[in-house]
Amino acid sequence: PMQAAPARGPDLAVVEGDNYEELLEKGLEAMGGIARFVQKGNLVVLKPNFSVPRAPEEACTTSPRLVAALVKKCLEAGAREVRVIDHPFFNGETCLEKTGMRRAVREAGGKVYVLDALNDRYYTRVEIGGQALREVHFSRDVLEADVFINMPILKHHVATKLTMGLKNMMGLVWDRGVFHARGLHRPIAELAAFKKPHLIVMDAVRGITSNGPTGPGPIREFRRLILGTDPVAVDAYGARLFGLDPAEIEHLGLAAGMGLGQMDLSKLHTVNVFL
Repeated sequence: PMQAAPARGPDLAVVEGDNYEELLEKGLEAMGGIARFVQKGNLVVLKPNFSVPRAPEEACTTSPRLVAALVKKCLEAGAREVRVIDHPFFNGETCLEKTGMRRAVREAGGKVYVLDALNDRYYTRVEIGGQALREVHFSRDVLEADVFINMPILKHHVATKLTMGLKNMMGLVWDRGVFHARGLHRPIAELAAFKKPHLIVMDAVRGITSNGPTGPGPIREFRRLILGTDPVAVDAYGARLFGLDPAEIEHLGLAAGMGLGQMDLSKLHTVNVFL
């Protein structure tokens, strides 16, 4: 049976508009405020998607303005440190530069870097214990964080139709070959079962609708910021917004089947905010 949504906030908050700072402000407010997630002295780790060396306007990466705005919010809430990480497909330094992520995060007072080496600082070996995924080298930052916030972008993906929150978690793993070798979908769902974000903030303001994940591609203005604590629900909403039935995204169905969240949007407490 579905539990009633806690009084402290809804399952999902969807804000419509295109001013990133304002979208985040209103979205966090609707979710019950940043203090629901971040307390004084917390180590906060954010995982946006900056895995391809493209400028923000090419709509292939999470907006650096959005990430910077959340870094500031976390620091204002008393976080002792905010780290922003990803493991890009391409040269990490180029990605940090081209996406504008390095500059935006630093100016906001956060730390930003790429997990581009298999060492004890970045990765630790963990047991996943899944059918497809037995063990992986997973981000040490995320494991040590008091608060972990997933910040995907909604865009097309050639292998999985879409990349959203669940897929974005792959950027926390060193060797992604095993995901591809085992059909992507089941390993993605099993990784989601291993680690759940405290909050997901999905950049669905604009994204490419084909030729993803690397782009360039045709860009669609979705004009939404989607916030939630249920990783399946956030992605289900994203799929609908893109124009797909969530059931068409195989890893979403698998994750829902594993009890990781609710795919049926009618069963969720959603707050819609229009700017």
